[in-house]
Amino acid sequence: MDIIIILLLIFLILAIILRDIFNPPTYTRFALPLPQPPGQPPLPPFIYFDIDTRFTPTEASRIKTILASAVVQWNFHHTQKFINGVSSWAICTNMYAFNRLKPVWQFTPVPNGLTALNEAMDILTQRFIENGFGGLVGKVHYHIPTPITSSTIRAQTAFRRNNVPLSITVNPAQFDRADITNAALTGSMIHAWLHRLGYNHPPNTYTTYFSGEAPMCYMRGFGPKNPAVPDALYTQYFD
Repeated sequence: MDIIIILLLIFLILAIILRDIFNPPTYTRFALPLPQPPGQPPLPPFIYFDIDTRFTPTEASRIKTILASAVVQWNFHHTQKFINGVSSWAICTNMYAFNRLKPVWQFTPVPNGLTALNEAMDILTQRFIENGFGGLVGKVHYHIPTPITSSTIRAQTAFRRNNVPLSITVNPAQFDRADITNAALTGSMIHAWLHRLGYNHPPNTYTTYFSGEAPMCYMRGFGPKNPAVPDALYTQYFD
């Protein structure tokens, strides 16, 4: 019986590989308007993403909404920082993020969560410039994992500073769920983008780590943690 199961798994894996070889996914491009926050270098008017055509129109629309929400938060941070010298996002992150405050490719240490958030948003600005002016279009890949809720938005950690597309892999089943709020999905998107900036964390460990605490701050509306609300309520959407 065990041999039969193993053979079936091998056959399934081969079928998936052959499907991708002979029937590769197709993508369609869309442009996302880019805000122009004060104090920033000249920015492109749009950034671009190629989205897998297997997403339904409803799923694709929600993905675009979440991408736009993440961009709005980036803009809000820079605008607040320009006006007040610091953003509410940076203040919140400073309270909880103490580990892996710098990207994996950076040698210079980062002293605290506030500095880490400021640097991360500057790197994201560079990613937008690379995309809109440099043609590094991000891809939105389609993948349904097993178990089906084990992933929401996943991205590979970048190991270099420049020339990194903001590509992500999205689980459409999570985007079909009405019980998952757009705020939760935007937090998941921010976490995935932090990986694309070069930030990482130990497997399934997010508390005290910058790439976990920064999106959790966003998901809480930059408020303090409530001891009655476990971090897992938010980190269940992180990969």
